[in-house]
Amino acid sequence: MAMLVTPIWLWAKNARLVALIITISQFCTLPNIGVAGDSPSNLTVASRLDLKTERVVVFKDGYCLVVKQGKATTDADGVAYTDDVPDAAVLGSFWAVPEKGTIQSLVAGWVDTESTMARELNCTNIMEVVKSNLGKACSLEVDQERIEGRLLKILSNDELANNLSAANFNDPSDSMRLSSQLSASQSTRSLGSRTATTSISDVGGEYFLLRTQSGDMMIRADMVRNLTIENMNSLIEKTMITKSRHKRLTMKFAQANAEVNVNLMYFRPDVRWIPTYRINLTGQALAPGKDPSPEKQASQQQKAEMIMQGEILNEAEDFTNVPFHVVVGVPNFRFRTIPSPIVLEATLRNSLAQAAPSIMGRGNHLMSNAVFTQQISDFRSRPATQDETTAIDLPDELNGKGGNDMFVYQLAPMTLRRGERAIVPILHTDIAYRDIYTWDIQMTHSENFVASTVDSPSPLRLSEARVWRQVELVNNSNVPWTTGAAMIVDEMQPLAQELLTYTSPGSSCRVPVTVSVDLRGKAEDTETGRELKVLSWRGHDYARVTGKIEAELTNQKKEPVTLAVQLRFGGKATKLSDNGKVVLEAYHAEDWHEQRGDPINNSSVIRWTETILPGESFKPTVDYEYYLRY
Repeated sequence: MAMLVTPIWLWAKNARLVALIITISQFCTLPNIGVAGDSPSNLTVASRLDLKTERVVVFKDGYCLVVKQGKATTDADGVAYTDDVPDAAVLGSFWAVPEKGTIQSLVAGWVDTESTMARELNCTNIMEVVKSNLGKACSLEVDQERIEGRLLKILSNDELANNLSAANFNDPSDSMRLSSQLSASQSTRSLGSRTATTSISDVGGEYFLLRTQSGDMMIRADMVRNLTIENMNSLIEKTMITKSRHKRLTMKFAQANAEVNVNLMYFRPDVRWIPTYRINLTGQALAPGKDPSPEKQASQQQKAEMIMQGEILNEAEDFTNVPFHVVVGVPNFRFRTIPSPIVLEATLRNSLAQAAPSIMGRGNHLMSNAVFTQQISDFRSRPATQDETTAIDLPDELNGKGGNDMFVYQLAPMTLRRGERAIVPILHTDIAYRDIYTWDIQMTHSENFVASTVDSPSPLRLSEARVWRQVELVNNSNVPWTTGAAMIVDEMQPLAQELLTYTSPGSSCRVPVTVSVDLRGKAEDTETGRELKVLSWRGHDYARVTGKIEAELTNQKKEPVTLAVQLRFGGKATKLSDNGKVVLEAYHAEDWHEQRGDPINNSSVIRWTETILPGESFKPTVDYEYYLRY
């Protein structure tokens, strides 16, 4: 065997060319890499770090932190090494931290090895048959002439080529010249960070010598027809040459012949977890009272069963019996797209984006990182109203750990190989919920007209104002709910699938279920007056327009409902009915159609919460004003 050490040239992504030569020392006595015939010493075997993955910390954005640990005994020069080098790591995240010993340097490089093996294979051409039967009598046909004689010799320089291969393997230029002299069939395999190429030697030359009664005859192999040999040997011995290339980390310690413990950690892409929920609305009332009033009946909390599981995608590396920690929250890694030079890769590959483009792709908004990483609902949750903390049924091996604005679910050890997917149950608990119906109204104003919620004057369109049924879920546990897809069911009957947004312990969130067909609403916007030259701004005159918005919603269900109405329009609300709450915001372009002039108007957001009995209607009104340039 022989070993070739190659310098590595890396390119930096910041538009500067960085020539970084990373070399590795030759260890002629290392196992499987030494010169043929050498036997590795116990010290050399002991200096190899046997790394074991201690845990994998998985984030929702497709990155993970891998933590490994290994032990070794340094050799006489204080050197320990490992061939377990990752194929991806983020710049600045690769750390080797010794528990025992002091690391003076860490060097990464490539190691090239070659091994040979002789095998008997079937002869597949004339030259191979000739070589396997040299010295035997034969008869053959050339140009329709029958010739008899004894196979004498093959005219080739195979021995010279083999000698060059053994003598000049360490010289890349000689190896290239050799490849033109030695005809071989090759196959290449990629095993993670290892690449292996297997070559099978062929019989060189085109001519062979045949000794006949009239003299030695040189015959071209492709001219031979009907070769006959008594007791023909149809097997030939061929040499299989396997050249492999793999990465190596060499660590130089201050201590020689000493036991060292090393923790290796790096942040890399290609592992992701996606939380999913199943929420079973049981409809069972929590602490039902005797003959509750309609108002209390509408707001009464009910019991739901929540099950959360994590779907883990692995396109990074094999993990065998490794604890997985899934994290609620996303770390800030500024250089997540830049590879660490120590992994000897020019680019940071993202295999997960190729294996699961529908999940990792940016084109799919529902599955994008912006949604799934960490998103909080627009609904302003209030503190949970239940007094007691709900008990959670967690697996025995699962413990939650908080701190540093993140929450970690520690899962049981499992084996997950590259390319595999896993589903792991995380929590199972009963929670409180209540039904609430929401109606969002957007009024758009312009100089020429006042828009209503309907696009057509047809009376058939008046019933199309959408009122959504939502469930308001109360998190009375001691663990947060992270953003994820939620399947809402009634036992085995599916009701909806939506996005459950991040909900911290002690708060609540709303999840849309469906559009209600028994709650119909309409809203009309009417201009009540226009006063010219009320305001002058930047050389333009503005008129004050006053108006009135009237909304109406009728409950056609058989039970009372809780309704939450939100109305937004451009302008300033001057008078509200039914205890509405108004929030004045800055100018919103979405409130206006073909707006000219300066953004001098406010945006008003008004909210009502009301209990509507069966057959009754809720009719809130708003008086407002805004300014238009003319």
